[in-house]
Amino acid sequence: MAISIEDQPYTWAPRGQKLMIIASSTETGQNGFRYGVTINNATTGQSFDFYFTPSPDGRMYFDMQPLIQLWNKEEKYMHSLGLYTSYDDSTNALNEITFSISEWWLVAGALTLNEGSAVSGDAIAVVNGYYQVSDGYKVFADTPVYTKGYSLSNSTARAMSDRLPSTHINKYIAGPDANNIFIPVREQDYGLLYIPGNSHYLVTNDVYQYRVILYDSDYDSHIGSYVTCSGYAIEGLPVYPANINAESGYDVRPADYPGWKYYRINIKGSGGSQNSITYIFYNACEFNMCDCTFENIRLGWVNSRSGWDYFNFNKRSEFTNEIERKTYRKVLLNNTPTVFEPFDRGLKQRQNIVNRVLTINSDYIQKGEFELLRGLFVSNQVHWLQDDGTFIPVNIDDTSYTEKNTADGKLYNVTLKLRMANEYWT
Repeated sequence: MAISIEDQPYTWAPRGQKLMIIASSTETGQNGFRYGVTINNATTGQSFDFYFTPSPDGRMYFDMQPLIQLWNKEEKYMHSLGLYTSYDDSTNALNEITFSISEWWLVAGALTLNEGSAVSGDAIAVVNGYYQVSDGYKVFADTPVYTKGYSLSNSTARAMSDRLPSTHINKYIAGPDANNIFIPVREQDYGLLYIPGNSHYLVTNDVYQYRVILYDSDYDSHIGSYVTCSGYAIEGLPVYPANINAESGYDVRPADYPGWKYYRINIKGSGGSQNSITYIFYNACEFNMCDCTFENIRLGWVNSRSGWDYFNFNKRSEFTNEIERKTYRKVLLNNTPTVFEPFDRGLKQRQNIVNRVLTINSDYIQKGEFELLRGLFVSNQVHWLQDDGTFIPVNIDDTSYTEKNTADGKLYNVTLKLRMANEYWT
């Protein structure tokens, strides 16, 4: 008597894909045979039991994906957190799943366990990201290949961001370069760059420290000290300009160099090798990309790689208030003489419902940025970030948008509507 686990998800598996368990047993020919499956979510403390009759080929096929519900913590200052090293998001963007399979028989109408038949699978870290069907079944994530892998183990490996070297290009700094990812920022911008922080689930991942190398208004370099990472399963590095300025521990900060041009972040492994692609955060205002005429609207969203991405919309924005009023006629009572007084309301109003909708516009953007914004449009968690580090949860009203790409490389802007996720009280 034996159960064999023929297939299961890898130890690091994005939620948005099939999370299949396939098993077989030498006892499937017995009358009343059932597969018993116990799924344990060690992160949430939940446990689920399932019983399956064998499929026509005698195997059990079970997709765990519908059981996994991930979220990201929504605290008032979550994007400005970091406390110099990093922010632990392991319990909000990762669920550790364990499971076991055992043999059961239906005896006299009651399911009976075959003692000693249970077989356990490997623990699985299910993260908040997703692959596409075109990426294939059960994509291997423990690899530094930047298009699909998560492990940080060489100089082309990406953090948990959808940004690619082709997403945004600044030709004034280094031009198109496969070894850099450019991120335009204002000095007021908060944000966290998420990474897998240890090798517990990603065996080849090697993360130890990072540092800031800043280039001032004259392009002279200022090299900061190394910062040791905290080693969380998923951690957010506070490396956006406002985060660095807010933390006294950094010895090189944008605020100390007025007119700074850009700074570089790359992650080192335990042996000192560069184990991530170079992230270049450049001062958009120094390259004529800021607009003092309109209020800057900064959005953050959960992306396809389980982390957060950010984008600034710096052109015209305007609020629309959608007000829904409901009235009812008050019942007039014969025993009161005041029903016809001028101050009495014959038609009364129930509580008004007010929704605020913000229409925002981007500057002219590059083709790669259109592709980045695809993640914003499909994300189920979007925040409007304020310059003080707080945020307002919003929903995207738009249900479709067109990715524009022309042979002449013409740039386009994007307009979208944000609906405040919480109603306006009256």
